Amino acid sequence: MIDHAHLIPLLPLAASVLIILFGRWLPLEGAWLAILVALAGLVQSSVILVGVFTRPEVLLPNLGPAGRFFEMSWDWFSIGNHRMELGIMIDGMSAMMLVVVTLVSFLVQVYSLGYQRGKPRFGRYYAYLSFFTASMLILVVANNLLQFFIGWELMGLSSYLLIGFEFERPAAAQASRKAFITTRVGDLGFYLGLLLIFTSLGTANFGILGAESVKTIGPGLATAIALLLFCGTVGKSAQLPLHVWLPDAMEGPTPVSALIHAATMVAAGVYLLGRFSFIFALSPVAQTVVAWTGGLTALGAALSALTATDIKKVLAYSTISQLGYMVLAMGVGDPQAGMFHLTTHAFFKALLFLGAGSVIHAVHTNEMPAMGGLGKKMPVTFITMFCAWLAIIGFPYVSSGFYSKEAILAAVYEKHEIALLAIAGFTALLTTFYMTRLMILTFIGTPRDAERFRHAHESGLSMTLPLSVLAALSLFAGFLLHYIWPFANLVPRAAHAVAETVGHGPEGGGHAVVLALSLAALGLGLLGAYTVYILRNPDPEKMAARFPGLHALLTVRHFDRFYLKLADWLCFKPAAFLQAFDYAVIDQFLVDGVGAVGRLLSRIQSWIDDNIVDGILVNGFGGMATRIGAGLRALQSGAVQNYLLGAALGAFALLLWSVGVFG
Repeated sequence: MIDHAHLIPLLPLAASVLIILFGRWLPLEGAWLAILVALAGLVQSSVILVGVFTRPEVLLPNLGPAGRFFEMSWDWFSIGNHRMELGIMIDGMSAMMLVVVTLVSFLVQVYSLGYQRGKPRFGRYYAYLSFFTASMLILVVANNLLQFFIGWELMGLSSYLLIGFEFERPAAAQASRKAFITTRVGDLGFYLGLLLIFTSLGTANFGILGAESVKTIGPGLATAIALLLFCGTVGKSAQLPLHVWLPDAMEGPTPVSALIHAATMVAAGVYLLGRFSFIFALSPVAQTVVAWTGGLTALGAALSALTATDIKKVLAYSTISQLGYMVLAMGVGDPQAGMFHLTTHAFFKALLFLGAGSVIHAVHTNEMPAMGGLGKKMPVTFITMFCAWLAIIGFPYVSSGFYSKEAILAAVYEKHEIALLAIAGFTALLTTFYMTRLMILTFIGTPRDAERFRHAHESGLSMTLPLSVLAALSLFAGFLLHYIWPFANLVPRAAHAVAETVGHGPEGGGHAVVLALSLAALGLGLLGAYTVYILRNPDPEKMAARFPGLHALLTVRHFDRFYLKLADWLCFKPAAFLQAFDYAVIDQFLVDGVGAVGRLLSRIQSWIDDNIVDGILVNGFGGMATRIGAGLRALQSGAVQNYLLGAALGAFALLLWSVGVFG
């Protein structure tokens, strides 16, 4: 299986092309093809992961600074003496990510059969999902900088297409543009970081980079590279201050939100930190910046989730907050804990979004104040989302989120970052509060909209079956990766990372402090939510009027306002600045001082226009183009499908050539 790992990203890419070209003639508009390809990738990825756990020395024969890995590559092109390649690299981290991406993608596509069926552009939706999955998989298996960046940018395109899939709605179109532009800002820094790595080390291969970086890169250069790379994470994984795109990305179909938030787009930024951990390990300054960015992002997003009423917006802020946890772990030098939480979060966050989609599908609103009591009408959705709730609040020993969250808190504790530990603990309290609020407002109590409640019903099997699978993973994946197949066997901890004596979860010298902090945050969060939303159930409008300053702090999107004012300043301030000059002085200088030069240049330009532009470029090349066009006119049949078929066959032949099929 591992010898054919290149098929894992290529198959969904091919499925996407086939559905775009021929979907209208395929059963279910090609949806079955996308689902089968996702299932095939999941099976192959699972076999590889089991092999990596059980026989790492056989499947991963190479040994580098980051552990064992398998590599296979094909020559692509050369830049001077540097050979660029297309290839795959499988290690423990990428093996786990392959399973996470293919599993969530498969479940989302099965779920979409019930959620999207009957809506416009059903086949194109599945083509975009396959393309999105392929983009993330290209990044995950990349063995070099260029291929990693290609997958990274293809995900930006995929997110644009899927967030704005319902482009008839202005909000969806605006959200897709906002996501695309905002993430491009971070990608600029990321790209500069990649160029700096390549020019400094002279190679793009990850296996070589890991070994050479320690010997070649000094602290100053390492800091510059690490901070530039981190710009990519700030954009893709929605960290301060580029987090503004993710709440608006909820305008896309809900299954798309599950895929973006769980296994693809936002996970790529954290995966970047893990893949380039050998660079960040050389720069304490960069690690400090990463850790504080993650901690402040986690806290700020949790505060924003407290007052949001749109169920998907609450989950969006929750994603930003949980990503902050992962970035915090990477910043304190423990990529193992960060990737562990990335894995468990993928399962319970996909479940939360798909569960929210099931609720929205039943009551036709996103607003939690219009829900209530739905646990009686939608028992499967309620029970499965209850499992996800246990996981995200880190309920001790019976949820996957407990083990991965404890790993992060333990890492912060061992680094003696007391302020960051306090921020992480308080964020955990807020997470328990707002997620309990979500469950109460949605499923508990009496219905607040009798008409919507009367029409509510449980979703079909294609939607509830993925929910059930994710519920099981939300409960047991953490236990499995802690006790049965330890995550430490997949992602080696860096030499500077926290000591093994601290433990990841329920053992270790720091367990008492960390567990006490977790239990205190959990208990206070539950008590606060019960007191506010069960015993008192206050009127939100009265609370806002009573505490206007606090309400504005939590509800106003201050970063969005800042960016709007900045854009306004950039557009209008230069004009005001120019108006401050004495235009009479400027005109006098232009007329007297530059006029003569301008007239001379005008005569030169006139001669060039008459003799070169018109004589050669226009008449000469124009005549040539006319003759060539007459010869090529026979190829123009006027049938668009023929053009698309030719383009697809050419692209497929180029793909086969690039992987060495034609030698």
